[in-house]
Amino acid sequence: MSRFNVRAVSPVTNTVQIHVTETGSKHLDNSAEEQPLCYSSNDGLALYEDEYNTQGQKIGQMLRSLSLYQTEVQDVETASNAPKQPIKMGTLMGVYLPCMQNIFGVLFFIRLAWIVGTAGILESLGVVGLCCSTFLTSISLSAIATNGVVSGGGPYYMISRNLGPELGGAIGILFFFGNTVAGAMYITGGVEILLVYLFPQLKLFEDMPNNFRVFGSIFLLSIGLVVLAGVKVVNKCALPALFMVLGCILCTFIGEFVKFNGTDSLKYCMIGDRPVNLVAFAEKFHYTPACSIDGLKPAFCSNNTNCDPYFMKVLQSHPQSIGPQRAITGFSSNAWRENLFSKYQEAGQVLTRGDPVKEPKAEKGSYWVFHDTTTSFMVLVGVYFPSVTGIMAGSNRSGNLRDPAVAIPLGTIGAQLTTSIAYIFGTAFFGMTVSEMFIRDKYGESAMGKMIVAELAVPVPIVILIGCLASTIGAGMQSLTGAPRILQAIASDEVIPFLRMFKSTDRRGEPLVAILFTLLICEIGILIAVLESLTALITEFLLMCYLGVNLSCAIQSIMKAPGWRPTFKYFHWTLSLAGALLCLMIMFISSWKFAILAIAMGVTVYKYIELKGAEKEWGDGLQGLKLSAARYALLSVSQGQEHHSRNWRPQLLVLYPHKTFYCEQEDLDARRRRLLGFVSQLKAGKGLTMVTDCIEGVYGQKAEEACSERQALLTQLQAHKIKGFAEVIVAENYNAGVDSLVQTSGLGGLRHNTVCVCWPNKWTSTKSTNEANRFVSVLRSIATAKCAILVPKNIRNFPESSEKLTGTVDVWWIVHDGGMLMLLPFLLQKHRTWRNTKLRLFTISTLGDDRGKMKDELEKFLYHLRIEGEIFVIDMPEAAISEYIYEKTLRMEKRVKFLRELQARERRVSPVTMDEVVLEKRFSNFERVKFTNMSPIQTIESPPGCVDIEETDETGENRNEIDGNGLGTHKGSVASIDSSYMNDEKANYSARPEIYNVRKMHTAVRLNEMMKERSNQAQLIVVNLPGPPDRNFDTYYMEFLEALTEGLNRVLLVRGTGTEVVTIYS
Repeated sequence: MSRFNVRAVSPVTNTVQIHVTETGSKHLDNSAEEQPLCYSSNDGLALYEDEYNTQGQKIGQMLRSLSLYQTEVQDVETASNAPKQPIKMGTLMGVYLPCMQNIFGVLFFIRLAWIVGTAGILESLGVVGLCCSTFLTSISLSAIATNGVVSGGGPYYMISRNLGPELGGAIGILFFFGNTVAGAMYITGGVEILLVYLFPQLKLFEDMPNNFRVFGSIFLLSIGLVVLAGVKVVNKCALPALFMVLGCILCTFIGEFVKFNGTDSLKYCMIGDRPVNLVAFAEKFHYTPACSIDGLKPAFCSNNTNCDPYFMKVLQSHPQSIGPQRAITGFSSNAWRENLFSKYQEAGQVLTRGDPVKEPKAEKGSYWVFHDTTTSFMVLVGVYFPSVTGIMAGSNRSGNLRDPAVAIPLGTIGAQLTTSIAYIFGTAFFGMTVSEMFIRDKYGESAMGKMIVAELAVPVPIVILIGCLASTIGAGMQSLTGAPRILQAIASDEVIPFLRMFKSTDRRGEPLVAILFTLLICEIGILIAVLESLTALITEFLLMCYLGVNLSCAIQSIMKAPGWRPTFKYFHWTLSLAGALLCLMIMFISSWKFAILAIAMGVTVYKYIELKGAEKEWGDGLQGLKLSAARYALLSVSQGQEHHSRNWRPQLLVLYPHKTFYCEQEDLDARRRRLLGFVSQLKAGKGLTMVTDCIEGVYGQKAEEACSERQALLTQLQAHKIKGFAEVIVAENYNAGVDSLVQTSGLGGLRHNTVCVCWPNKWTSTKSTNEANRFVSVLRSIATAKCAILVPKNIRNFPESSEKLTGTVDVWWIVHDGGMLMLLPFLLQKHRTWRNTKLRLFTISTLGDDRGKMKDELEKFLYHLRIEGEIFVIDMPEAAISEYIYEKTLRMEKRVKFLRELQARERRVSPVTMDEVVLEKRFSNFERVKFTNMSPIQTIESPPGCVDIEETDETGENRNEIDGNGLGTHKGSVASIDSSYMNDEKANYSARPEIYNVRKMHTAVRLNEMMKERSNQAQLIVVNLPGPPDRNFDTYYMEFLEALTEGLNRVLLVRGTGTEVVTIYS
């Protein structure tokens, strides 16, 4: 206990010089640097004079200094080890060549020239450049691959270990489907080369999609047998195919320079500005017409008078424009001028050099070349992107690599750069060497189905066509080899329970079940039979994977976690972030419908894994990101630094009603429920909420109970929709636990600034003789921690969150201690329970205050605070202290005397059971004291600390029996009150003015009368809570607060810290 040595009493300010001998406490005297804000005393507000002298201001004084109102702007400081597989392949065979083969797929040969003709050289370079942004993904992939051992599963393994099992599993499934459907795309492209360019006579149906389905299924069966034979057989078959592809591409570039001035070996048929579909004519009439007027008349004229309108127009105006034209004009021509800009058209429009809208309409059945799809820059990005998506082919085989950390970066980046250079030069060269109309003819129908790339190359077109076919078969094999291994890796991790069947492998390590399932999915893709639809779907699936790889690298790089130590050093988080944004942009540019479909599939898998998947802890980057974000946020909030009032928000520490406070469990549950409802209604404050409780005992014995209580408390928070934390601690006694909570709750700058504690309604009961001391001790601890205090009184009368109230919320603003009384009603009115209530502000004018001016200033103050409310300024003139006040005060002192006497006896002797009737009678005896012959001075001559307490004789027996009606208490041995207790109490009281208790009771009663008169119908009364008293005056303090709030329904007692929490400035 602290010892107070009183030096002097100032006759002017009624302040005292106090030296506290307890270690670490303050020494206050009149010469101290911390001067009181208000020096004068006024009997009308004596209850709050300690607030005025320490941290608060009178409202009038605050308003007079309103012009100086300002707040200081504060500166804000701103690997799981998977089992290794047998390793056999190095960089060249394991990564570089497979990536080259996957990237140099069918689209280079059958679609790149058409993309150049449709988009023009400039925009097609943009398409290719945008698609070649996979270089950024390659860099991210290299960084992740070199940050530890990469097991089987390739990209899935990397993403799941860096972004968590949910995201990894979702993206892994999409990547599996992407690779599988890519196999279907390559096979469909191979069938197109076979039936359109090599052997058109092999067609079984007039409808090409049906031919694609039949021949595609045959191709899939052949490739599937090779894949089932194992990865070694795939490599042996794929290697010759790869060399054929590289040879074809080299021959194409050589042929473009050899045919520098063009060639007459390939011509296409034109009528004016429109190419003629010779393939359709030949299929119908079974011969190839001569490209002349007479040769084409059977195609466009049914007789001499009934001809196609456009054919007749050209025949009459420019007959010389009907005939064959050179398809390959060479670098020496002006083809680059014609192919420089884009020429997008709608599906079904006739292919023409001019505007198809202004020209005569072409009939669907006529022998013109028609667009089979609507084209735009976005569509072409989606069509072409699959041709650059083979960068994962090497990482898909990570389980079969000798050293993945070395092979994956070198092989992937090398393959990506090699193919990107080839694509860029191919785009430019095609636009500079092929005539405008023929390069826009997707299937070469105006030249009897000739392939541009084959006709450009040397030595003969058939070699190039065979090489193109080989490239599609090889790329298909690579896709169908990698996809099952991704599925097998996902199944092995067991993140998706129903996929467990696919984790089995044979003695060679081949996932047979996964391969068979992959072939089945690929067959479904082949049955779609439309190349453009397949490419759009593949684009979205693969872009989701690339997005995950880039995000993984960016997150790990930004966090700089100790576990992030890639040996590949040529990366930066900005590159990875740019790659992720590009992937997201391309997804919606190419096809927003398929993008939404892919995202929906990913979200579905994510939620399934989250709900049903196995619990995995891989130390993934998302968990690390949350920790890093929390750490950064905490460090950026300076500890111990006050925040600008615009950033202030109530960070609530809620002291849960304790079990020992109340006898009845039903009453306790009701108080707890209503308290949490009140806290929930303050959620508009957007602050941290911590609901805490304390269990008395030894932690080693109560740990399990504390854990169960914490879980129950969390359940209650969820039930009341409180977003916050729950904590239960074990302490020797309740007050020690509260002291610990008030001191240590929170972390760094994110600490509570407001503590909410319920009023102990039964503190006057003889069964709860320590409740007053316990409660006031809690308030004292909170004030010492410089936290605001919220005390809801009559908490059982507070509304549930489901209720809706109308009426008024009345604020009785006695002390300006930071604006908490203004802010709390505003926050409550944001909740639906209080939304329909109106704010009324009552304040007291004292001697020297101008009521009219105070009201004007308050209205202006509320206006600038952006708070709506009605202002009332009430006079509280000087008034003589009535005999009732003296009587009430004396009754209070007698009651305190009795309670202390009882506590002393309980400490000294064994517990004595007393009948409640006797105790009630004893209280009634005190209340029958007469005052007719007593003057006010006589009443107050025995101050609270000097009231005589019944004495004991030397033997310890009680000499003063209270006999009211002949009833007395235990007459056994009762020890005297601790002398040090009495000395401290007397010392404290002697440092106060003589009318200490009477004046405070006078203020409490008068304010209570005014509140009952004006706020009797209010839904809530918010009033200042006087600061907690010095020790040994706890019961008097409780009596004053009871007098202040007597007869009021709902009361919220609020004590601020003196720090401004509201501001009038923007």
